[in-house]
Amino acid sequence: MERAPLYIVRGVAKRGNVTYNCPSPEWAVRKYRDLQQRDWVELTITGPDGQTLTMVDLEGMSVEAAVPMANTPVYPS
Repeated sequence: MERAPLYIVRGVAKRGNVTYNCPSPEWAVRKYRDLQQRDWVELTITGPDGQTLTMVDLEGMSVEAAVPMANTPVYPS
């Protein structure tokens, strides 16, 4: 049985680090946006082949990009 490719999203905050092993680009887009909203820094995305991806790359692979950012809660700075 073949394993599904993983997209790895990592972030850093004062309280520690977080790593999400996402089974799809859509899941990775959601987790990346979650971390952005919570003011995590040094966000990175790694694709299944080990290559570093940008959010634009990830959204290009994902149908999640079709979800408008307006549907995402925005918190005042």
